Amino acid sequence: MSAPQSTATENADLKIPAGNITPAIQHSGRWKIPLVLMVTMYIGYLDRMNISLALPLIAEEMQWSLSDKQYYGGLLMSCFYMAYGLANLFLTPFAARLGPRKSLLIIIVLWSVFTSLGAVFSHLLLVFIASRILLGISEGTHVPMMNQLTKNWFTDNERSRATGIWMAGLFMAILTGPLLLVPVMHHFGWRSGFHLLAIAGLLLSLPLVYLFVKDHPPKQDDHSDFDNSSQPQRYALWQVIRSPAYIAAQCMGIFNNMLAVGISNWMPSYLSSRDDVEYSDLAYLNAVPYAFSLLALFAFTWIGDKTSRRALNAAICFFLGGLTLFLSFNQESLMVTMLGFTLGVCCITAFTACEHPVVQRLFPQHLVAQGSGVFNGTAMILGGGLGTFLVGQIMADSNFQVNIWPLFFLCVAASISGVFLHKIIRF
Repeated sequence: MSAPQSTATENADLKIPAGNITPAIQHSGRWKIPLVLMVTMYIGYLDRMNISLALPLIAEEMQWSLSDKQYYGGLLMSCFYMAYGLANLFLTPFAARLGPRKSLLIIIVLWSVFTSLGAVFSHLLLVFIASRILLGISEGTHVPMMNQLTKNWFTDNERSRATGIWMAGLFMAILTGPLLLVPVMHHFGWRSGFHLLAIAGLLLSLPLVYLFVKDHPPKQDDHSDFDNSSQPQRYALWQVIRSPAYIAAQCMGIFNNMLAVGISNWMPSYLSSRDDVEYSDLAYLNAVPYAFSLLALFAFTWIGDKTSRRALNAAICFFLGGLTLFLSFNQESLMVTMLGFTLGVCCITAFTACEHPVVQRLFPQHLVAQGSGVFNGTAMILGGGLGTFLVGQIMADSNFQVNIWPLFFLCVAASISGVFLHKIIRF
């Protein structure tokens, strides 16, 4: 069966320019939705990154050697991302049938429970690992549901800013996580940080989603007022994922996750292993790069909506980020290292600002959730899972000369993918 020659096909092949579509009805209060999603992203991301902040204390409690910390720490981190990616791929269609709101309510309860159980049964390594796998499964449909809500409620020239609001929760988690969790874990034990996050999910995220999130604007029929195409054509998922634009975007997502997820997971261990850094110093050292990257996120989302050159901006910044990261390693000066990390993370943020708006643009209304699941799942399995192991070999210990070339080459590969994407779609 041949692909329909229609506006929908043009959208799949990404040959149409980014449109400035004005919604038929300006629904009041719709900007509350990304704010609520930001809270869920904030707590959800803290649930996944708490292991990286706790790892130095876990390694000390378990009396792990450096090689043990690399292996078991990488396993605890990577098993989450592998499960998270598979859940994106295989559970998103079921979540899409339930609808974004119901799915978010269910997964918030599940990830809160599994976070707490991991701390309770941490003395049994296999059960601890199983809890991280279950946490990854429960969080797997989170981003696809947020992408679907953003597609439902916002137009093309608003989606970078709407997405940027809920993506800010990720950076706020990385920024404030050490400030919040390191003192708690330092004084009350690392398990207390896990229980605190479980309570926050149930008492904060759950009521906000219940009260303020709706699946779509009132009186919306099968075709959204905010969709890219003029007709509600139906076609298969493979018609989008085989397109050159999707392939280029997927490559960028994989390379970005190898860099961003790997660095954010291993930076606490890298810094705490320096002779001039104490564990308590992580409360501010790990937060510094992400304080500036949060500002960069809002700047790049605004620039993206105004210029429709999101992929090109990300391509340029990936290359610049590779250079700054290359110069930040193997430095005796802590200030030089932190300056390099900060500039590198800020540059990588250019792709974070455009990643999900591009996915929302690639897929029509009825495929956004499933398409986002495929994109996010593949990027997490190949990027988050494998990338965590790769970067762990580089950043597990700062007291030896590390080979930084792999990280630089990842930045270059991501930059090349961005140039190709820009040539295909000007969005």
